[in-house]
Amino acid sequence: MLFFVGCMLPYLAAAVFLIGMTWRTASWLARPVPFALALDPGQCGATRRAATITGELLLLKSLYRGDRRLWLWAGLMHGSLASIILGHVVGIGWAGRQFTVLGISSAASTALSRGLGVVFGLLLLVSVIALLYRRLVVRHVRTLSDPADYFDLALLVAIATTGMLMRLAPFEPDQSAVRTYLYGLLTLSPTAIPGNWIFIGHFALVSILLTYFPFSKLVHVTGGVVSRALVAAPARRSAIGPDARADAASLR
Repeated sequence: MLFFVGCMLPYLAAAVFLIGMTWRTASWLARPVPFALALDPGQCGATRRAATITGELLLLKSLYRGDRRLWLWAGLMHGSLASIILGHVVGIGWAGRQFTVLGISSAASTALSRGLGVVFGLLLLVSVIALLYRRLVVRHVRTLSDPADYFDLALLVAIATTGMLMRLAPFEPDQSAVRTYLYGLLTLSPTAIPGNWIFIGHFALVSILLTYFPFSKLVHVTGGVVSRALVAAPARRSAIGPDARADAASLR
């Protein structure tokens, strides 16, 4: 079982995630758009379109205009999750010494790295619990929710909880063993997964999330990019001339 979780499941999850996300994105882009979705009737350049898409994804402007309380919790969840992912990549890769580039000592860098991990971990856990509470309590949201919505949030709660547990001394894994194990996965020379059960559970849950992600509602992260690109695109003028439109109208 540990061999499957530690050596097979990560590659399976990565393959399903990459292939699934490529397929979902390609299927979206291949679907015909029968009418223009652009909101701006004028022509706008690539820089303005990129700024519009980036602003929407980072600031969730549409959600802010619609429901500011939901915007707060969703923004905290997305922001803390992005910070945690970046922190995992940089912090594990640099062994917590990434802040030494700012001129501070290795010990201070490690303490700062751990502190930021705790802060963003708590923000993620609190925001996901708040979103889950909203689905359970708010009547119209509960009516529109299905089991998949609850599963998505419950999975994120489980991942955040196991991640926070590893911050506690009794459950903290050997950081050097974790780095060695992850390096082995990245270099296609996997080794035995560290024997810390909280880490094993956390790692298995993340692998499940990656496998499930392309087929879940969480894929709206990529869908949002595609939809905002269509909305921010310059409106296309009709290729049908006035004479052709008159002829088509006479045939009705």
